[in-house]
Amino acid sequence: MFCKSNIWISSKPSLKWFWRIQWCSSTSKKLNLPNIDGNFSSFKKLKYPESMFVHDYNIAKDISETICTQLIKTYGNKQLELIEVNPGPCLITRHLLENTNYNIIIFENNYNAFVEFFSAIHSVYRNRIHIKHGNLLLLWKLGFQDRMDRGERVSKFLSPIATKQSWNQESPSLKIIAALPNKKFINYLIYSFIFQTGLMTYGRPEFYLLLPPSLFMKCSCKPIVDKKYYKTNTILFQSIFDIKLLKTYPRKAFFPPHSSKSESKNVRFKEIKEADTKYIILAKIVGRQDILEANGLTEDLLKPFWYFVKHHTISRKNFVIPMLEQWIPGCGPHFIAQGYTIFTQFGDLTPPQILKLFLKFISLPEYKDSPFLSSMESRIAKLLPSVQIASEDSVIEQSEHNSSLDLEEFNDKVN
Repeated sequence: MFCKSNIWISSKPSLKWFWRIQWCSSTSKKLNLPNIDGNFSSFKKLKYPESMFVHDYNIAKDISETICTQLIKTYGNKQLELIEVNPGPCLITRHLLENTNYNIIIFENNYNAFVEFFSAIHSVYRNRIHIKHGNLLLLWKLGFQDRMDRGERVSKFLSPIATKQSWNQESPSLKIIAALPNKKFINYLIYSFIFQTGLMTYGRPEFYLLLPPSLFMKCSCKPIVDKKYYKTNTILFQSIFDIKLLKTYPRKAFFPPHSSKSESKNVRFKEIKEADTKYIILAKIVGRQDILEANGLTEDLLKPFWYFVKHHTISRKNFVIPMLEQWIPGCGPHFIAQGYTIFTQFGDLTPPQILKLFLKFISLPEYKDSPFLSSMESRIAKLLPSVQIASEDSVIEQSEHNSSLDLEEFNDKVN
């Protein structure tokens, strides 16, 4: 294996898997799943899939072992409740249930296609598994529909999850396993935290996500070194979450297969897009416990922080002091005293540095009377749809046309 542009790539055409990890626990129960070599032809036709699952038995085993090892390091032999999203033929689910004492809540988008697998698992592990038909990765769509007609789709969908818990508690309250075919769910997580709605209000999460290399790069890249990929959502994501690469797997072990029709024509991203056709990365993503602090970023400052990052990083070449003096004329000396120069650019700053810059900016006496807050409120008013009473069909149709709860802000082409 060698590292290239922060992406781990195998130097051999075939990957060898070494089983160096012992299973968390053993069980006498034996599960016989239906034949995995079934017909998945319907998934091959999907150009823009909304779910992805592993169909290779050995890869699924290694993924479950890797996740299990991480959980044991943190929680020991404690019985946990996991959430698994769109497991498909339940290969990862099977290994987790057979070799741990964990309970699992499953959200499955294509329930009817895999009903035999779910029936087989439920027949053996009745009390340890809860299966719900629906795609947790599409919470952004349910949230959009709720705002249009004051509905409660999100809360009803998440009803199998325990009651809401504090973000600041010592251990993450949500432990979620999912494979992401695109960036929409990552963008939703940012939105959900900033605007304190949906999934992120249920507590601090711990994700084990299978990501395309291009998406992992956008989430984990650094300023200057990876300046092509270091964008607004990178800064916001890294401010909220810590991300760590665990392992790399062959893309052919997952369905639906990668669609060449969706390849980017931008030559700047050609190399990383080619990696998407060959590999999938298993990453551990944990909400940062210290993001919300009494002396730092509080819930009432989340929206101002979001707008501060969004507005000033439209271009990574924006100069820090001239941009801030547009809000508060003459504030430059305050930031020069902190080590910034008139040539410092926002694209050169790390997420912690940008957060520190924001906290200094809002501490200035002139902040409350500056046009910053009114500009932010105007921007948010344009971002969020006005609440209106509409029929179910019209709401769904409108959400499909928008394709995301905040298409303009969170699913733009470059971020």
